[in-house]
Amino acid sequence: MTQIHRSHKGELLLQERRNTPKELRAAIPQTIDRHMPQQHAEFFAGLPYLPLATLDGRGRPWVSLLVTISDDTPSIGITISDGNTTDVIAQANPFDAFARALQQAPISGGEKRLFAGVGIDFANRRRNKIAGEISCASVDAEGKIQLQLLSDQHLGNCPKYITVRSLAPTRRKAEVALDSFDSITSALPEAAKAVIDRASTVFLATKHIAKDDVAGTQTDMGLNHRGGAPGFVRIYEETANDEVSTYLVLPDHSGNRFYQSLGNIETDPQVGLVFPDFATGDVFYVTGEAENLLDDEAEALMPRVSLATRIKVTGAVLVKEGLDLTLASEEQLSPYNPPVRLLRKELEQMGHAPLAEAKEALFATLVSTQTLSDSIKTFNFRLSSPIAAPLPGGFGAFDFSGLLERGYSHMNEANPQLVNEDFVRTWTLSSAPQFDRNTNDFRATDHVSVTVKRKPGGLLSNVLHDNAHTLIANTLPVAFKGTGAGFTCFAKGPSGTPATVLPKMLWIAGGVGITPFMSMWDGILQVAKAHPDLVSTDIVLLFAGRDDDISVLKHFGLPHGALPGHVKFRIAAFQSTSTSPFAARSARTGLRETLSDNVLRLEERRMESDDIQSVADLYEREVFMCGPDALINRSETMLTESGVEGSRRHRETFVF
Repeated sequence: MTQIHRSHKGELLLQERRNTPKELRAAIPQTIDRHMPQQHAEFFAGLPYLPLATLDGRGRPWVSLLVTISDDTPSIGITISDGNTTDVIAQANPFDAFARALQQAPISGGEKRLFAGVGIDFANRRRNKIAGEISCASVDAEGKIQLQLLSDQHLGNCPKYITVRSLAPTRRKAEVALDSFDSITSALPEAAKAVIDRASTVFLATKHIAKDDVAGTQTDMGLNHRGGAPGFVRIYEETANDEVSTYLVLPDHSGNRFYQSLGNIETDPQVGLVFPDFATGDVFYVTGEAENLLDDEAEALMPRVSLATRIKVTGAVLVKEGLDLTLASEEQLSPYNPPVRLLRKELEQMGHAPLAEAKEALFATLVSTQTLSDSIKTFNFRLSSPIAAPLPGGFGAFDFSGLLERGYSHMNEANPQLVNEDFVRTWTLSSAPQFDRNTNDFRATDHVSVTVKRKPGGLLSNVLHDNAHTLIANTLPVAFKGTGAGFTCFAKGPSGTPATVLPKMLWIAGGVGITPFMSMWDGILQVAKAHPDLVSTDIVLLFAGRDDDISVLKHFGLPHGALPGHVKFRIAAFQSTSTSPFAARSARTGLRETLSDNVLRLEERRMESDDIQSVADLYEREVFMCGPDALINRSETMLTESGVEGSRRHRETFVF
């Protein structure tokens, strides 16, 4: 193998910032082959589609997913002639941005035309990168492309984040829906945003222009696959002087630590992307200016992300039915995909206020636990310093990375999610801070509680459940990143007045989704007892639980006295039984002993639409929902069928 690709300063910068080991940095040039390996040649020759990128006349990258298979045109395909020469005859739509870039002259007349590609087989997640120059190119009026590629960079890539799918050739009637190939793009149409939102597969093109005084580096392009759960690429807009700018944000998922694409961005911000929609055949092409955000800058834009790439869209082309491929199977997302991360501004819009971080580092030490069911416990923590807790219903963020090993692993077939694990969890605080009747406010507190259900295969829920005794006995601290609010039935009143509570509410909860209602209930009781004439509320709680999970409702018992005079509270509990009939029966008995018949109605079945429709004064109530997605989605459908206005619904989601 001939060494050719010495890492340039952009790559070296990111490798150092991201702690790429020195021995790996030194070995990177040896992993890039000047000559195409035979197995790569065989791989490329069999591909029915090929992502390729090149530069237009202004040096902007454009990417396409070229179709290299056809039922009625045998000449279409890929052939390898001498190991470094690849002939491609492909079909693209007449509006294809890559094809249009090919028809423009390079920036300077004598400059070679660069290309980069990433061969990918969606059937088995195999991929190999290729780059070099285009020696011949032609495009006809129907979008048929003929290329001769002279490659001098070849690199195998891992299968992480690739969505498995089977694709078959088809012939579509392409129609351009947005064309700013030659003009500046501002706001994107909803159809383009929808393609981005659905995408689990994106291709990113970058470039590097070598300086004459940097020995061993070369001018080249790179094209790489970016994958994740649908929605992993986020979109936002900014308006200044009546001009709209659109930004795309790609969080960095753990990779090989070469940082070739992101390193290129450090030295040249111009990038290209293509978003193929395999379900509809739509294709969205983008070119823009990118920047990498690290650490605090990344966290400020997208919480829980330490490296993200932000791209300002400068040109875009949307072609409806522009991809001559169709899905021939269900799509199977990669098990390595981390959870979708939302932008901070998106969290704010959803009512999830960003974390109120302390000026100094805070730590939480576990001091006690209470068992609520076989799989649910409350964990009580003491904080290193008091905090101004959020209104009841808010959450806290715990960082276990100081206790758990977070070393790098490139692949982990046994537990793929560990590859991108940051050991941070946000849990609803199931305890309400003490209410001070003198200040009419909730006091700062140095104690917080979270109620956590053991999740099969879950990492940190099992760490807590299995190691609570050790954490308590050894007073092991966990970093406490702060608190946030958004899902609460309280509203702050004017200074010196107590928080107000909504007069009529319907609470819908499933399993451990009861936790925000535990703290809201405690807060309501405190404020109502301090100001019995100011708090008047009528609450109906519909709770769905499996086996002995219904035992969590004991929290709503009143061992210290009856309800305050202007507080009405009724519970309808729906218990489904799976594998523990004895535990389910015991839980029912215990619950009936704790809650009186005029408060509790207990049903041994699933919650149904009639249970919502029969709630008294349903149309006057604000509805708060928290629990598993299946239950809440079903509840949303029931509420819609019952005619409850969307503005009256408040849904807690575990998105941060």
